[in-house]
Amino acid sequence: MNIDRHRVIQRFTAYVQKFDHTDAGVVLKYEHSMRVSRIIEDIARGISLSDGDVNLAWCIGVLHDIGRFEQLREYHTFIDYRSVDHAKYGAKYLFGEGHIRDFLTDASEDDVIRLAVGLHNVFQLPCELTPRQRQFCQLIRDADKIDIFRVYATHLEKPDNVWHTDLSRLKEQPISNAVMAQARRMRTIRTEDKKTRMDFYAGVLCLYFELSYAVSRELVKEQGYYEKLLQFHSRNRQTEARMDEIRSLVKCLGNQQNQDGL
Repeated sequence: MNIDRHRVIQRFTAYVQKFDHTDAGVVLKYEHSMRVSRIIEDIARGISLSDGDVNLAWCIGVLHDIGRFEQLREYHTFIDYRSVDHAKYGAKYLFGEGHIRDFLTDASEDDVIRLAVGLHNVFQLPCELTPRQRQFCQLIRDADKIDIFRVYATHLEKPDNVWHTDLSRLKEQPISNAVMAQARRMRTIRTEDKKTRMDFYAGVLCLYFELSYAVSRELVKEQGYYEKLLQFHSRNRQTEARMDEIRSLVKCLGNQQNQDGL
């Protein structure tokens, strides 16, 4: 695929500049998009994709969260269930409104890009995807998760952390039974089942269970942010026991995948 990276970055930066750069959320999502584009490129090269497909993956990384900026301006939140599905909005902006041509003149991979952007946040990918569509959806979902670990770990001790609660209060909160049941199945957690701030914390940890590629897990280990999240300790006895259980599940999964060569 013919991708002019300079054009993509130039047009994306120009789009973001239309928003309020005094808003930390705008800066956060611009930087996140740039990081995800580099991470997805690393994963794509790690699984030996062609140069053309590496460029396609990189482009998806840049554009995957384009719906976040209008979401923030209109609704003043990044919480989808309180506002709008940012991934679907991004796909609509790019393809429903034709703005993908602002970034790319080559339309040959429009279907792959549309699906990867629009499905990067879904609980589970639909079964009817072609192998190629599924691969690029998995690539962006892995890259997004990897940088989410960074965002959460670096905000952990900040007063304006992403859980919107004082760290001492977070350490007192429970992990709900429904959330823990899904964690024990080594699955991601459904948003509607999350009732406490610790449920959302556990939800971030459980994203690890559905990383698709060995190189993704290697990148997680190299960066160290996920390990920092795992080392959070609760003053709630039941919560700490459940955190221990999640830590054990993560370790067991890693050992199993190493033995299987995945």
